[in-house]
Amino acid sequence: MDTIVDMLFFPQLFKCGFAEKANYSKDDTMDFLLRQSYGEGRCLLKPAGKGIVVCVTDYSYRRSTEVVWKQPEYFHLSLWRGSINGILEHIGKKDAVFRQYFPAGFHHCAMGLSFLPDFFDAFMGLRHGISRDELEKAIGALSRFPPPPETAIVLKQIGDAARRGGAGNAWFEAKTLELISLVLDWHRQLETKAPPRLTEYDRAGIAEALAFVEQHFNEPISLGTLAKEAAMSISKFTAAFKRYTGLSTAAYISRFRMERAANMLKNTSVPIGEIAAMVGYKHHASFSAAFQEQFDVVPGAFRKRVGLKTCNPNFA
Repeated sequence: MDTIVDMLFFPQLFKCGFAEKANYSKDDTMDFLLRQSYGEGRCLLKPAGKGIVVCVTDYSYRRSTEVVWKQPEYFHLSLWRGSINGILEHIGKKDAVFRQYFPAGFHHCAMGLSFLPDFFDAFMGLRHGISRDELEKAIGALSRFPPPPETAIVLKQIGDAARRGGAGNAWFEAKTLELISLVLDWHRQLETKAPPRLTEYDRAGIAEALAFVEQHFNEPISLGTLAKEAAMSISKFTAAFKRYTGLSTAAYISRFRMERAANMLKNTSVPIGEIAAMVGYKHHASFSAAFQEQFDVVPGAFRKRVGLKTCNPNFA
């Protein structure tokens, strides 16, 4: 039976420019090196049974690269140096086509954990009656609210671990369940403090608006356009959006743009003026003011502070 490595990482890594470093067993750590024509660095996979894999990466692209692949249904959480909140999340939908663009100079350094829905269903669904829908909502909330600090601790423990075989897999399974439990508990606490829930129709509309922001963040976006995407009146959309995200549309768009800019300042050598244009600003001064309002530091000083530092995760 195919594992998560077969279904997700093999097609993804080869299309991203990686090649196997050596022969391997599917129960052992797998080492992949980025081809020199693409850049330099490596990706280390630590399988933990059929449904879990730990991924430790440290690589940089020398040339701009766009990758497109079809992905299976899966969940992913990782610690990424380029993330403002520290935690990156992704929910892979069955047979969805995934597209990602890596600019020249992009540096990826992360400790990640991916697991299949079958793993969650077996341990949390069947045993404890927790639905997959609840997990999706909890993981999705990590992109909108500060994640619980315990999740970063557990992810680092998982990424640093050098365990093998049956007992090692049992340890990874236990840590994965601990991580899932932390995220679910955190999300339940969020919902008890939240205003009355939006209807599923309203939530779907806001999700459409958020997807539109992600696709068009470097263009002018009006409140009316977003309300139309959500199929709501402007007044209803304004209230629903604030309830869903905790921010006004203008504040959300600005934060989204500034987080993208911060990632590029940290992980690439692209000039600041070009970054400003890439996130939708025609004038360097207005971009600098917006960035300083978000992070309390101008872009140039931010880049000097964080630097393009080399990340050295544990590849043991």
